[in-house]
Amino acid sequence: MLTKKEIEQLINKKNSSLRIIKPTVTPKSSAVWNSFSHIYVNDIKQEYVICNQCEELLIYKPSFGTNSLSKHASSCQKIKTTVSHNQTTINQFYASSKNEPAIPDRIKQEIKIACVEFAALDSRSFKTIHGIGFENLAQKIFDAGKYLPISKGINVEKLLPHPTTVSREVNKLYNQKHQQLVSICEKMLEYSVVVDFWKDIHTDSLE
Repeated sequence: MLTKKEIEQLINKKNSSLRIIKPTVTPKSSAVWNSFSHIYVNDIKQEYVICNQCEELLIYKPSFGTNSLSKHASSCQKIKTTVSHNQTTINQFYASSKNEPAIPDRIKQEIKIACVEFAALDSRSFKTIHGIGFENLAQKIFDAGKYLPISKGINVEKLLPHPTTVSREVNKLYNQKHQQLVSICEKMLEYSVVVDFWKDIHTDSLE
């Protein structure tokens, strides 16, 4: 699944692989789904929905429920955008760009120090901070904070899984990504393979 930042980057680049699809509303569905649409990348449903009124991206999982979506819909002050089709391209739906919220210098400084300590204490490469995996982890923890009570201090250790749990999930994640890759490749009309050869004492026999 893509992070919010990655989805926004694809939107800014007007990537045609992004589509929004309005959910089918039934009598049993929550009325909040009249205000939101799902986001798909390469026909894979993402963990974010987009507000039909202000075009804000919000994280959503069925296990979360729709309470946070309802709060956003009720507080959204922008005029509702009329969508004439059940399915359209993200470029048509997401026409206006949004300004990034201002981050206080104090917060930036604290995060910078935490990143330095992370690299030093865990002996990690400085480039790890800008790795896709690290950014995804940081985004998930940040998003989780929006759903936790602000009146109590949260011990982040309770949010992080045990290393054994992570190791067990690797195969599950591999199988999931493998199926997604197969689905994408099946829709490809053509492709190319580039092979890079070099010569050394172990590859002389290739000549």
